[in-house]
Formats: sequence, structure tokens, C-alpha cells
Amino acid sequence: MAEPARKLNGNDRYQVIADEYRSPTKKIRPEYFVIDADRHIIEPPEAFNKYLDKKYSDAAVQEVRDNFGATRLMIEGRLYQKPRGLGSGRPEGTSDHRPRGVSLSYRDACEHVYANRDEDMDRTGIDVALWIPTMGVFLPDVLDWDLQYAYMRSYNDWIANDWAIGKRHLWCASIPLDPVNAVAEIKRVAEMGANGIALRPNVMQDVHWWEPEWDPVWEAMVDAGLPVVFHEGTGTYHASYSTEYKFKHYWLTHTVSHPCEMATGLVGIIGMGVLARHPGLRALLCEGGATWVPFFLGRLDDHFEDRPGENIYIDRLPSEYFRQQCCICTFEPQEPLLKETMEWLNGRNMACTSDYPHWDSSGVSGVEQYLKYYPDFDEETRNRFFSHNAIDVLGNL
Repeated sequence: MAEPARKLNGNDRYQVIADEYRSPTKKIRPEYFVIDADRHIIEPPEAFNKYLDKKYSDAAVQEVRDNFGATRLMIEGRLYQKPRGLGSGRPEGTSDHRPRGVSLSYRDACEHVYANRDEDMDRTGIDVALWIPTMGVFLPDVLDWDLQYAYMRSYNDWIANDWAIGKRHLWCASIPLDPVNAVAEIKRVAEMGANGIALRPNVMQDVHWWEPEWDPVWEAMVDAGLPVVFHEGTGTYHASYSTEYKFKHYWLTHTVSHPCEMATGLVGIIGMGVLARHPGLRALLCEGGATWVPFFLGRLDDHFEDRPGENIYIDRLPSEYFRQQCCICTFEPQEPLLKETMEWLNGRNMACTSDYPHWDSSGVSGVEQYLKYYPDFDEETRNRFFSHNAIDVLGNL
């Protein structure tokens, strides 16, 4: 982020927050204060059912097995993740999670991640985690919008009351597609202590969140001091115009879904003027890779300058909005040109993540990997990546 952190009590804000949130039990590189800005909850069905309004009890989320034996959740009569066909999700369903690099079944992963969340953070050098939904990202796929809102209220209550216990565990709330209910839920979860608002970068059920009818939603986030946290999820049924529907094989679907949908989300929030209309809004873009960012920002800037007659929503280069208000959250050491992307961003606008405990997370310490693969970065750049850039986005710490 381009703006420096504000001061608190005469001290540097980064240091104040590090002193308050640092783990005294962390075993890996304790000299660095590290925020994992994309760590995943593995939700059991009770995450959606425990606080569900009683009138929806007959629509409770169910754990089932498909006819291939894979564990899935049944929501509104559909299996999640989508098991087969164009845009299919994981063939193994919700199974095969890898905390500590070891594959676990769905129920084992639910129990392990809950019981060992502090210990696993200490083992990998993480002080604080921003917990992101896993199955929760599929709730915008629910066609009955009243039921969708009920699931989200229940889910947010479960995270606040049962999961995010203690300072180390920050959390994102889910909001419904209806703007009026979304505003109400943002106000509610802000009172409950949420740290971000989870939103898919996709167009879900033909809802274009960058259109003016969503401006009250963005205003509510700004008023609450909550960033939007974009995160894609593969295997939905009602993501309109989604890139992932080109393929029926999961490995191909997953290859394109996260970066391509995140890129369109970035184009939408900048090019359609959401950031321009709401300069206090901050955006965290999770698990979409990073090296596409310079390309798309450069392309946006070129089009902005070459076609001035069409730029009716923004009044300066798209890349300037990104540098002021956005942060890409990623760390895959094998990603080509990652070092060059970090340098292009001047050490800013990129936050540390593990993607724990998903199958594409290594289960080992990203802190160690970063220091191993990128030994030449100076301490200021390292601290920006490990925590400062995330702090700039998470304004309510």
C-alpha cells in the first residue's frame, strides 16, 4: 500500500501491532512478525447449521458421499464442490487436506485444523492468521436468497463464537448477494469483531457487484473499517460467465479459475470505478497468484491512455488505484517471475500467505521458503511482505 501506517501513541503502528499480537510460543524465525493473510477454515456441517434460524432447519447442510465415495456437502439439493461436468470441483470432494504436509480426510482435517490451529501456526512461523472460508465461498451459489442469507448469518455466528477465539485468529465474514441484506450483515459482523468481508471475484448469479446498486455495500465496509477479501472457489453451479466452465477436468479448471477470475475482479473494482468512488476502501486479493498483476495493470494503464473517451469511471491510471488501495495475497515460491513482481511492486501491495491446509499448500513454512528462495531482499522489504502490507489493508487491527 502506498500510504504509510498511521501512528499510535507516538510509536510506529507496525511495531505497536507486532508487540500486541506476537506469539511468544512461535518456533520458526521469531524475529519476524508474520501475518498469514490467507489461512483456511475447514468447516464441518455444523458451521452452517448450529446457529441456523429454526425455520430453515429442514434445509440444514448435510455431509454426504457421492457415488464415487467422495465426501461432499449437500446444500439446497446440490453437491459441493460440483463433482462432475464443466467447471467441476475436486474429484475427492472435501477430502485430501494437508496440514503439516500430511493428507487428511475431511472429518480428520476439520478436527485437526480446529484443535491444532495455534500449534500449527507456531510450527510454521505464523503469529496471526486471517481465516478465509473454504466451503463458505460456495454460499453465494445458493439460489434461494433468503436461505442464502440465513446460511451466512449462521456461518458468521459460528466463526465468531466457535472458531476465531483469541487475538491470533482474525476472520472474514460472508455477505449475501442482495445489497440491502449485505449492508445489514456488514454492520452486524463489524459489531461481532470481523476483520474483513469475504467476496468472490466472480459474477455470481448475474450480480455485477461493481454496479451503482452495490455502492451502499462498499460504503458500509468503509464505515466499518473492513476490507473486501476476494477469494475464488472452484466447483460452483451459478458463477455467470466463469472461465472455469470451459473444462470438465479439475486440474485444468483449477489452473485457470483462481488467477483468471481474480484478474477480472481486479479489472472490475478498478475499471468500473469502485475504488475511485470509495477511496477509503481496501481490497485484499487472495490465492490468485501474483505475476499476472504487472501485466494486467500495465494493460489497463495502456487502455486507459489509448481510449480516453471510454474512461468515465476513473480519473487516473488504474495502477495508481491498485498501489493505493489493493494488496495481492500470495506466496508460491515456484511461481515464475515472482521475485520480479515483488520488485515491480517495490516491496508493497503483496502479503504473505500459506493457503493452509489445502491440497496445493505444501504444509511447510512459507516463512522459511521465502527466506531461502529470496535471500537478497532487505529487511524493510521482508517486513512489508511478512506483516506491514497486510496491516495496511486490515485497518481495524
